[in-house]
Amino acid sequence: MTAEIRYVAPALRQWCSAGAPFAVATVVGVSGSTPCPVGTVMAVCATGEVAGGVAGGCVDGAVFTVAQEAIRSGRAHRSRYAHQSDAAPIVGLACRSEIDVVVLPAAVDVLTPLLDRLLANQTVGSALVLPADRPAALLVADPNRLWGSSGDAEVDEMVACRLRAPASHGGRQIERLVGARGRPVDVLLVGHQPAPRMLLYGMSPVARAMSQLGRFLGFDVTVCDPRPTFMQAGHFPDAHQVVCDWPHRHLSSIDVDARTVIVVLSHDDRHETELLSLALRGRAGYVGVMGSRVTQRERLLRLTAAGLTADDLCRLRAPIGLDLGAQTPQETAVSICAELVAVSGAGGTGRPLTYLDGPIHRHAGAPVG
Repeated sequence: MTAEIRYVAPALRQWCSAGAPFAVATVVGVSGSTPCPVGTVMAVCATGEVAGGVAGGCVDGAVFTVAQEAIRSGRAHRSRYAHQSDAAPIVGLACRSEIDVVVLPAAVDVLTPLLDRLLANQTVGSALVLPADRPAALLVADPNRLWGSSGDAEVDEMVACRLRAPASHGGRQIERLVGARGRPVDVLLVGHQPAPRMLLYGMSPVARAMSQLGRFLGFDVTVCDPRPTFMQAGHFPDAHQVVCDWPHRHLSSIDVDARTVIVVLSHDDRHETELLSLALRGRAGYVGVMGSRVTQRERLLRLTAAGLTADDLCRLRAPIGLDLGAQTPQETAVSICAELVAVSGAGGTGRPLTYLDGPIHRHAGAPVG
């Protein structure tokens, strides 16, 4: 399973606290169609534990071996893995692509500030400096401080400026910088934004399933319902916040941005209009609501009477989800999350890949929303 560093941060932070040596492998170059975009990571602990993955199959096995050697030697390694053919029986990829992977022994004093900020859901930037004439180096920056060094003060300063720029937040790219004495150096720049928010309004079995999938997809999940009997943390163990309040009052009290997902699962017509009016006039990137087609026609009449424009109403996803034939709450949650992925900005059609041509993997620059 491939992963960004945010998803493996809990395991890495535990290894740091335990003083266990480990190495981190990062994809720094990709060509062709591959499920492992630049920035994908796999970490290997001296105990043999693994977190994340870069490509699956034999490639991860080879990276595991390289990581063990990096732990033993304390030296960085860079390897390229390409398509494996019968004529070239080497470790490779089955998808006719190539990836470049850098493996670094963990520098705990640099990695810990990154992990702490990721786990606290704070904005932070990281850079992997890839000079041709010396080992790769990890740098980490927040608005106030830089951790780590590439050995070139000019490069360090340029990296810090780029990681702190708003344009870098949430993005990842390889950039060529020119350091001391005019030497060019490639740098993988990654801006780590706080996790996007998923707001689930209305207690239901679908809300419980959505909270599980939302966390799995990397959202900061809030479940909100006004009934205290149902708003107990134990009912939603995967939610980050469980709020007992009227949904429209909760929504009006929080900050919403273009990465926010709002899913309305309640069936209370009295308060739904006020909630959806707030949601559709706000900045949320996705607003969806459950209900039948008859309910949706009635809903549109109420929202129009409340003063919403045609442009406002075009933003509403209802009935919510893709047509997967879902029957159970879990299947319904999958259909909703499938729609979230399809509209995430990577250009997906929502149709079966069997009947399509062109690239399978389209890598979006930011999470859904």
